[in-house]
Amino acid sequence: MKIEEVINEKPYLRSPLEFYGKIKNLTEQCKKDKEMLNLDSDTALIDIVLKNFSLVFQIPYESVLFLKDEILKSGKNPVKEPHSLWTLQIQGEEISKEEAERMLFILSKPFFVFLRKEGEQASFMDTGKCPVCGTDSSLAMITENNEKIMICPLCGHRGSFFRIGCPYCFNKDSTRIEILLDDEEIRAELCLECNTYIKSFKEDHYMKYRDPFLIDLVSLPLDIVVQKRGYIRRSPNIIGLRTIA
Repeated sequence: MKIEEVINEKPYLRSPLEFYGKIKNLTEQCKKDKEMLNLDSDTALIDIVLKNFSLVFQIPYESVLFLKDEILKSGKNPVKEPHSLWTLQIQGEEISKEEAERMLFILSKPFFVFLRKEGEQASFMDTGKCPVCGTDSSLAMITENNEKIMICPLCGHRGSFFRIGCPYCFNKDSTRIEILLDDEEIRAELCLECNTYIKSFKEDHYMKYRDPFLIDLVSLPLDIVVQKRGYIRRSPNIIGLRTIA
């Protein structure tokens, strides 16, 4: 199901869905450019991300070029450590702290995807975190074989995890995990031990939407309900939101 079709079906989600469309476009174009140009220079990859960010979000390239200088001055390499982008200090009269944080999150997305290798096999079993980039995940798919596959919100890596269990505190007591369903039967799995939750969906949902992050966004109302009950989402969704107002 295409994003435009989902917007027509759920117009109240137009803003986050359109925003996701831009992030998806940015990530896919950066990945395509990297593969086509066969680049091995970290500086060249930074250039690719900034140029595509400028094109996708229709911001003059000159207005984002300063970020390259800030990245190089920081002494950190987002190609190897994408999280390092989040700590950049951006100051300016025309941009708020919240806008700066959102921009840095978006810019980090292609770098996280660069980390992932096609066909890589690694589970979430040991730590509950993504074995590729170390990020917490709040999204999972339940396969037809009743296996739980965690999905990293940043690099997109997928790996198996315990069918019943909290990836944050490793509580595996089914009596201490409450299930809440929305209208499409997308689930919120509430851990009563650490007061956190993840969302999970069945494989037939994936067959409908063909995009786990789109499923995460169409179930934003479920996040609102769960968070009003006091439960915490430990990792952001695809557009950088962890707390849903």
